[in-house]
Amino acid sequence: MQAELATLRAQTAAARAELAHVLADLAEAQRQLSGHHLHQLLEANEQLVVDAMRSRDMAESTALLVAELTRSSELDALTSLPNRLLLLDRFSQSLTQARRNDGRLALLFMDLDGFKQINDKHGHTVGDEVLRAVSRCLVGCVRQIDTVCRLGGDEFIVLLPEIADAANPGLVAQKLMDALSQIADAGGKPVRVSASIGIAVYPDDADNVEQLVDCADQAMYRSKRAGGGCYSFFALHQTGPEHG
Repeated sequence: MQAELATLRAQTAAARAELAHVLADLAEAQRQLSGHHLHQLLEANEQLVVDAMRSRDMAESTALLVAELTRSSELDALTSLPNRLLLLDRFSQSLTQARRNDGRLALLFMDLDGFKQINDKHGHTVGDEVLRAVSRCLVGCVRQIDTVCRLGGDEFIVLLPEIADAANPGLVAQKLMDALSQIADAGGKPVRVSASIGIAVYPDDADNVEQLVDCADQAMYRSKRAGGGCYSFFALHQTGPEHG
């Protein structure tokens, strides 16, 4: 995908260069316009205008294709959620703002409980429908400024920028679990959906995305060991329902 984008960007640059060359020829032809060669130059100008329009259309079409491919490369193919690439970009922006404003942000690392059993019992088609339903559910539970990302498989990350208090992500985690428990059907099959969630907070637990994801991942495994269907903070001071 990156190689295709590089090639298309090069094609866009070449098309724009060709357009600039054609426009320069047009300007020169207009400058040299005289009564003696009026008819011939007008015909030449018409062709130059056509070439300029064609070059402009080519440049615009290629630029649109580059933009679309760039957008596609940042989204998960199954759920259309942001993927890891887009998450990293949004995290970087949120982290810069948090540092500037002495603020906080949080990462929720989520792993579905018993997802393998759903695939084994009902097949991957139903499993994919579960993932899409979970994606819609998560997006519907968070703010517009938040980011829901699918890492792959049945793993999701929710980025919460601009949190007022380190305990607030726990309220969001509980809201997500309550919403997931309402999913009862996928692909015409009865399903039960729950998740184990781990929470890490900047700057309390880590100050960069890699460490924050690692902390949230560790906290998620604490929830798994507790039996699933709950959330845990990386720091040992708070946990969710069965953990609080």
